[in-house]
Amino acid sequence: MYVFEITKPGTWLESEDRDKGWKIEQLLRHLESQFYEANLALNLFISFLNRKRQTDPREQWEADANRRSEISRQLEQKYSSNTSREVWDQLHFETEVVFKREQWQKGRLPREFEHNEGFIYARAFLYALDAFDKFLSVLSKEDGVPEAITVLHGQLGEQFADLRGVRNTAQHLEDRARGLGAGRNPRPLDLQPIENQMINAPNGGVLMLNCLNGTKYGSTMADGHYGEVDVSPDSMGKLQGIFQEVLNAFHWRGPKQHCPS
Repeated sequence: MYVFEITKPGTWLESEDRDKGWKIEQLLRHLESQFYEANLALNLFISFLNRKRQTDPREQWEADANRRSEISRQLEQKYSSNTSREVWDQLHFETEVVFKREQWQKGRLPREFEHNEGFIYARAFLYALDAFDKFLSVLSKEDGVPEAITVLHGQLGEQFADLRGVRNTAQHLEDRARGLGAGRNPRPLDLQPIENQMINAPNGGVLMLNCLNGTKYGSTMADGHYGEVDVSPDSMGKLQGIFQEVLNAFHWRGPKQHCPS
């Protein structure tokens, strides 16, 4: 498990204006919450990847085939000697129903669930990162905050250059799937070249949505380019560094705190 640690330089912010200080503290708490959410999503994503690597598909396939055969033999008794095509189709259908319900009762996930699990965790990481970016943007515009906050917000944008574009596509798949960009009256996408481990389209023209390329979650963005956000400890480390510098940029009072709890 990866736990990314943060040290708060104090307990409360030093501020002559109590209301303003309270407002800044609230924004910092929201940043902290999104930081932990990203850390948790990362661990869930890595745990999913590790489970996939540990599964032996051949062994599972053989066990499933044997169990289906047992169920089929039990159900055959209902149909006596009738061997028509319709009967065999019905037998196959009933076997599948019994087998799948039995597996689900044991806690086994449908393949469709297993396939989507990794995407759910990757998007959770993406959304937490995006929310952190938005809160940091709001914080940077507050009166009296250190100038370093604006610089750090810019660094976040540089470290995760495709963050906003990928997140916008994730939330507007209904438009991208129709080949449309962003805005109230979106225009058709001008699909740009893509060359990575997953696809080679040097001449463009390929629409990619909701993709996992190793640890990288990506989609075609509104500008027609393919963008990615890496769901990895390296990305979380970059976020950790920026958040720690945000906290260090303020003046605090009271004993310092080690987080999370």
